[in-house]
Amino acid sequence: MSTTINRQPLLLLFALTVLLFAACKKSSSTPEETPGEKQYGLLVTAGTPAARYVLNTSDLTQGTLTTAGNGAETNVSVITQRGEYFYGTNNAGNLIKFTSSNKINTIVKEIPFSQISWAYYSSFFAWKDEKTLVLLSMKEALQFEYATLNVETMTITASGNINIPLPPAGYYYWGNNVSFLGNKLYISYNLVNSTTDVPLNEIRLASMDFPNVSNVTVTTDTRFNQPAHYNLHAPGSFVYNNYAYMLNAPTIWIFGETGGSFSVYRVANGATTTDASYQFELTDRTKEEVSGLFNLGGGKAIIKVIDKSKIASSRDYAEKISEFYVIDVVNKTKTKLNIPKSVATPYSNDILVDGNVAYIPASTDAGYYVYTYNASTGSVTRGAKLDGVNGVSQLVKYK
Repeated sequence: MSTTINRQPLLLLFALTVLLFAACKKSSSTPEETPGEKQYGLLVTAGTPAARYVLNTSDLTQGTLTTAGNGAETNVSVITQRGEYFYGTNNAGNLIKFTSSNKINTIVKEIPFSQISWAYYSSFFAWKDEKTLVLLSMKEALQFEYATLNVETMTITASGNINIPLPPAGYYYWGNNVSFLGNKLYISYNLVNSTTDVPLNEIRLASMDFPNVSNVTVTTDTRFNQPAHYNLHAPGSFVYNNYAYMLNAPTIWIFGETGGSFSVYRVANGATTTDASYQFELTDRTKEEVSGLFNLGGGKAIIKVIDKSKIASSRDYAEKISEFYVIDVVNKTKTKLNIPKSVATPYSNDILVDGNVAYIPASTDAGYYVYTYNASTGSVTRGAKLDGVNGVSQLVKYK
């Protein structure tokens, strides 16, 4: 469809601007690891011209992290990570499972991946459990598809179209958010006019049984208009106390954005509709934007709040216009963290929650540092410096 195709170059340009992909080289043997050498991994760009690296460390709270003499240069686009392994796609479109040391990245398994139309501007994922990764996409922004990957064996165990009705003529689907809750898979999305690129003032919620991906029900909610986009790279939902909480995030770079609310909405376990009694509006929608919903546990999450007055185009997201807040979705409170304004990185999975501690990379006027937020005490301290790093796309824990 022409409207969607016209949209793709801007989306790809924006994605390449604010997202950083990782990749890997093949190796015939697994390199030795120095004890304590790696506990955390950062997917970064560094240098001029910029190169991409997986950079590992045992400590994010102090010292200096640099790719000088460290890090493994890469070229596979990382989708997600769990335990010791990263999962992504290479230039041939194959699925890759690999590990990383500070010297080399090692491919564990590579398999063909043609079951769905995977594309970074229209695809997303959700973990069902430790060994089940569900990959989803929107073919030509019209047809929802899925592929279930067993990450232990690296086999696609199921795939196909999801029985969500195609949009009416003159419209296409956009935006996405996804969550598993109980025995159901939930996908929220919006409907966009093909001529004007203006979304309808509604979101649609598709609920379905899993793993059969059957018994699909679609309902609408006119309070929201833009499910969090680029869920492939930044979380937009989490589950707490039998509810799936999801983020509505109509950032102004999206074509046709008309000033919708930046709100959290929720779905109850087993329900087929959003909870009509619940809405947590996060900002003054005329002045601020919100990106990311990083689960802290206990019904709390970290969000990025971006100064909308400083945004005239997608390039402005590379400026220091973002701040960090902790929200409580049960009590509907928002608390600013003591971190200087930083580069927005609205679609990067660059905040790691490890127990009661959150690690937050922030590129500020003082430099690029990993800040440590202690959820038990509410304190924030400045940790490791990222020397020579241009950006962080993902921050992960290995064990």
